[in-house]
Amino acid sequence: MYHMTTTKALADQATEILRAYLRDHRTDRLRDLAKIVVELRGSHTLEDGRADWSGRSPVYRQTMADIYARAKVPADNLDTVQAALRYHVGNLLRESASGDDLEAVGLSKIAPRQRLATRRQAVQAQAAAAAPRQDIARLTAYAQALLDFVDPSAIPGLAPERAVAARLALEAVRERAEELLGLLGQRPTRQSGARDQGRHRLQRA
Repeated sequence: MYHMTTTKALADQATEILRAYLRDHRTDRLRDLAKIVVELRGSHTLEDGRADWSGRSPVYRQTMADIYARAKVPADNLDTVQAALRYHVGNLLRESASGDDLEAVGLSKIAPRQRLATRRQAVQAQAAAAAPRQDIARLTAYAQALLDFVDPSAIPGLAPERAVAARLALEAVRERAEELLGLLGQRPTRQSGARDQGRHRLQRA
């Protein structure tokens, strides 16, 4: 863990960069700020001693609250600034921490920029209802794209009723997928591995 004076120095630097960003909204300032935020997360720990890559330890949250307060971020702009910063922090986290460490604290291995790359596929999937019901390959590929688009890091924050609804829907998806896989397995394929082609038609970014 970083010495307290080092953490204070990082927080002071972050405050100055955030103040500068509020004056000119330059993206490079957000990237610089994100680097410090990632360093701050790595310098704080959770109760079990792991690095606080998810940014949920009380000390880290208080540090960030102090940075926003000292930089005098307008209340009506706070959500926008946090969302913009979160994108850059998310990308840098995937470069700074291992996938296993991220998953251990409830974060996805997939960087925000990669999730954005799948957004077009998800939008296409939302329009898949216009595809003929007989176009099995297209419809199943779009179903995969929608599930790939889900951000698993949002699961811990789901309201109980939303979590139940999502679980029931996924169980139905699993049952339907198993049913279709069974039917597909009953028909002969022309080449080995054809069964897996549909799964990878729309690959993750």
